[in-house]
Amino acid sequence: MKTELEINAGNMSFDCRCGDDYFSLSFRTPVRALSSAVLNGGLSGISSFLNMKVDENFRGMKTDFPEPRETLAERAEYLGLDSPCAAMMTAASMESFTYAERRQGGVSVFCFLTSGLSNALAAGDPAEFMPRQMFSSTQSARYGTINIAAGTNISLSDSAAAEAFIVCTEAKSSVLFERGVKSIRSERTATGTGTDSLLVFSPQAAGRGEEYCGKHTKLGQLFAEAVREALSMSIDRYQPITSG
Repeated sequence: MKTELEINAGNMSFDCRCGDDYFSLSFRTPVRALSSAVLNGGLSGISSFLNMKVDENFRGMKTDFPEPRETLAERAEYLGLDSPCAAMMTAASMESFTYAERRQGGVSVFCFLTSGLSNALAAGDPAEFMPRQMFSSTQSARYGTINIAAGTNISLSDSAAAEAFIVCTEAKSSVLFERGVKSIRSERTATGTGTDSLLVFSPQAAGRGEEYCGKHTKLGQLFAEAVREALSMSIDRYQPITSG
């Protein structure tokens, strides 16, 4: 699957590319991001984003994994992505890639994602690994994952970025709830997968930026709508049967 998009919304301009084993965002001007990305995660300024497909470790047959950050950094460099690059991994097919956008009164929100539900879990399900075992255990796998990059052309304060992070997560979970997706471990309603990752981005602000992005705000509504639409399209396109 190959897709190229050019996004322009006021002071937010960037390109999106989707290939057979990745999708990426390249920002014309560095942005502020809050993310759970493996490479350059946390709260930081970034110039690009990468979501990279890796092979699943079926039945634990693979026992030796390269260091994830090194793998992602090498791939970002190979693709010519500017540093710093925030990057994630997934075993989900790029056929699941979708894009959704909302614009209202000069405010734009964008959502890009891939989805895989083979690892659907409910928050609080029994866990298998301590954090450092995720990429070293012979039983671990780089599962099908819901990886999301969502952003706006409005500068966000750190607290508003955190609110956007919450809203996007809740929107993802609500889609799985409405579709009856069940945890593979407990048969409870899934709230995500065990390896989901999320990035929220916005223009770097001269001051504090927008202070609020919760569910009472239009900005929060637009984030939720974009995530819901993108994830729903992805599931319909790539994995129409998701429950049971």
